[in-house]
Amino acid sequence: MRADRLRVARGRPARPESVYVHLKDAIITGSLRPMERITENQVAASYGLSRTPVREAFRRLEAEGLIQVVPQRGSFVSQPSVADILEIYQIRLPLECMSARIAAERIEPDQLAALEGLVAAERGRGTGRSAERSLRASAEFHAVLYACTRNRRLAGMLTDMQHQVHRVRALWPSTVARLDETWKEHAVILGALRARDGAEAERLMRLHLERAQASTLDRILPGNPGDLNRS
Repeated sequence: MRADRLRVARGRPARPESVYVHLKDAIITGSLRPMERITENQVAASYGLSRTPVREAFRRLEAEGLIQVVPQRGSFVSQPSVADILEIYQIRLPLECMSARIAAERIEPDQLAALEGLVAAERGRGTGRSAERSLRASAEFHAVLYACTRNRRLAGMLTDMQHQVHRVRALWPSTVARLDETWKEHAVILGALRARDGAEAERLMRLHLERAQASTLDRILPGNPGDLNRS
């Protein structure tokens, strides 16, 4: 593992409290790959820190399922399974649909403008779209929706799910066609938010997430994108 990939999130040595954020970003974005071995000594040396903050970061990442400890072998970046992905969507779908409904009722003009800007920018890119940039913009779109709810706990849970989804997408990138569909779906959700139609925003969000899940599973296990019983 090259040390510079550990600093991908900021490009400079981390402060002790930032080690967790840096490592999590490197895992979520795919800079640190599944089953890649990482050690406390290696990370501490890369950041010029003691092992204490690194050990704490490892514990948090292990609790979140991003690192797995193999006895007598060490710590490794975890490999998401189909079961993991299904669990993520099982939790995310009802919460995200709720957030869309609440957002339609509470969205502020500046939040609506932010969503309109994201949709206009990404739909205007066409075939020249960068997958990584588009995924980050999509995450931002959803983050604005979470903020619209003005429900801190709901936003926190959904942000964690979004991180997990981003990691899956980084490991199994979306096709250009799917990215184009994603932003078409975002555009119609935006229309429901603009109309302050909570029921329609909820319905459209459900369709969007069901299609996203099917597309993800299709890339991992081609042939049966909609099978929710795989493990």
